[in-house]
Amino acid sequence: MPHRVSRSPLATLCCLCALISCQRPREAAHQALRPLNVVVITIDTLRPDHLHCYGYGKTETPTLDGIAQRGVLFENGVTQTPLTPPSHASIFTGLNPPTHKVRDTGGFILSPSTPTLASLLQAQGWETAAFVSSAVLKKRFGFEHGFDVYDDQMPRPGNAQQFLEDSERRAGDTVDRAVEWLDKHGEKPFFLWVHLYDPHTPYDPPSPFRERYKDRPYDGEIAYADHELARLLASLNRKSAPDKTVVAVLSDHGESLGEHGEFSHGVFLYDATLRIAYLLSGPGVPQGVRVPQQARTIDFLPTILGLLGGGAPAGVEGSSLIPLFRGKDAGTAISYAETLFPKINLGWAELRAIRTNQWKYIRAPKPELYDLSHDPQEAKNVLLEHPSEVRMLEAQLVAASRSPGAEKVETTAMDERTLQQLKSLGYTSGGTSNTYNLNGQGADPKDRVAILKLMDTAEQPQSGVPLPRRIELLQQAVQMDPSNPLLYHSLGAKLEQAGRYDEAIQLYRQALANGVNNGRLHSRLGDLLVRSGKKAEAIPEYEKSVRMNPSDAATQANLAAAYLEMGRLADAERMFKGIVAIEPANATAQNGLGVLAIQRQDGAAARGYFEKAVELDPDLVEAHLNLGLLYKLAGDKGRARASFEKFLAKASPRQYGAQIPQVRAALAELQ
Repeated sequence: MPHRVSRSPLATLCCLCALISCQRPREAAHQALRPLNVVVITIDTLRPDHLHCYGYGKTETPTLDGIAQRGVLFENGVTQTPLTPPSHASIFTGLNPPTHKVRDTGGFILSPSTPTLASLLQAQGWETAAFVSSAVLKKRFGFEHGFDVYDDQMPRPGNAQQFLEDSERRAGDTVDRAVEWLDKHGEKPFFLWVHLYDPHTPYDPPSPFRERYKDRPYDGEIAYADHELARLLASLNRKSAPDKTVVAVLSDHGESLGEHGEFSHGVFLYDATLRIAYLLSGPGVPQGVRVPQQARTIDFLPTILGLLGGGAPAGVEGSSLIPLFRGKDAGTAISYAETLFPKINLGWAELRAIRTNQWKYIRAPKPELYDLSHDPQEAKNVLLEHPSEVRMLEAQLVAASRSPGAEKVETTAMDERTLQQLKSLGYTSGGTSNTYNLNGQGADPKDRVAILKLMDTAEQPQSGVPLPRRIELLQQAVQMDPSNPLLYHSLGAKLEQAGRYDEAIQLYRQALANGVNNGRLHSRLGDLLVRSGKKAEAIPEYEKSVRMNPSDAATQANLAAAYLEMGRLADAERMFKGIVAIEPANATAQNGLGVLAIQRQDGAAARGYFEKAVELDPDLVEAHLNLGLLYKLAGDKGRARASFEKFLAKASPRQYGAQIPQVRAALAELQ
């Protein structure tokens, strides 16, 4: 059974002092590390109580069961936040979110000056490689620091022109890349991180797991991920002997699955999303041990360094879990947790919490206290019955959050493509650099569960709800919660999907009138006005978006195109050149500069720009069309045919319905 926290005043004081001492900067150990190979597997959105090794009999997870049998299983593993990027930042830095500064999904970047497990091992001579499965962990968010190889290349979409790549990839694709790297690896010790995203929504496992778990697709995703991990471990065993290899498996967070009115994760701080799977095996780790005491994600880095014979760097807030292997205390009894997702994405109050082996205290507009030893489902709020415990836990929360009062955080603006990828995964921070006051004010998320239900029904692709009904549900939600930014983005996307563009324009203007003002709204307004033939009206919207988000190259390209069509050639050229200065590999800007060169009757320069554009992005159909026309005018029939054929192979009839017959006619002339 987990240790219970004493309620005596002396124990309260000692507990608070333990928290302060575990945050006191430590001197980094200077001794050489043992040259062991380290493999870290993080599985997104994985509830431990849906694994066989944690007592769940409905899912087959033999690979993870084997790791648990060969090592230690932490029964009470917890994350510092139920969101992927900040949780991974805590795993690899040993720091709580207020310290490492990654506070939400999107809009925050891990500083390269913050030591990570990868950078520490790389400095000691380890070869380091990472293979991630979701756009939320792309290089642009800072997680590549310390890795010699950081493979974040998602698959290219089969039929979309909007993105250069999808927002996620299946476990099999990621494991393929990792196995290929392992097979080619030399003799130096290595650190390998493999991140699998499959248990995240939408729950859509491939065959045969889809059929085997047809009534439990979430479990099917877990079983599929476990199956693919077997291939990874088989390759690892060929490469590295077990007595030379530390293997760790962690969830980044859990999944609510409808508990407490939440259907996924990120909004609440209940154990459905804070508890994680936490497995460890290898040299220095006893076999078949189950540890009941709390183990935090911030404890991972000092634990791995301890197994390698070293110590954590100064300032690390976690503690080594190695003493727990021998039944001793490790100073992990107090765990800080937070979620800023409600504040940043939904306009509600943020939540913070302190969790111990017995208590869960959640600071909210309506605070909560749960006795986990008697109420693991967190069904009964006993706050009023335990005032002394509340005072103790609140003091611990202030110490852990490093902020006695209100705190300000600022998000980093993202480009439209990144925003669209995050939106497809259910996240968005609005696409504008904004400052948020973490003052605990706003709607209590508990009072907005009806909104969460409407959003979940409208957004879940497997729900079978027709698009018009999804729109109605989101319209109802907007009426109930008119200051919620995510609702406007979600409803607007559905209206656009349905071709109801005038209604989408009206909705975005309604959002601006209600104080929801960000670059993405202005960008979408500009796109819709262009579609309606109102380019002059679109330009001010694009200009507002660019001012709010100077890093959004996609919106800048749209603004430049609008300038071009309105005959404002100097403005268009200035904008396209600005994009190339920020992002030299931007194919759209190269194509735009080619169009400007044609306006100047400089065919040679235009051809160079168009050829560069298709080299950078073979799916940019406009560049293929422009190249075909130039080649045709130059009498180069072979290249003209090739360019026209590539255009026809990739062009959407909906978008290029007027041009496709003309290109076919031109192609017939060239035969």
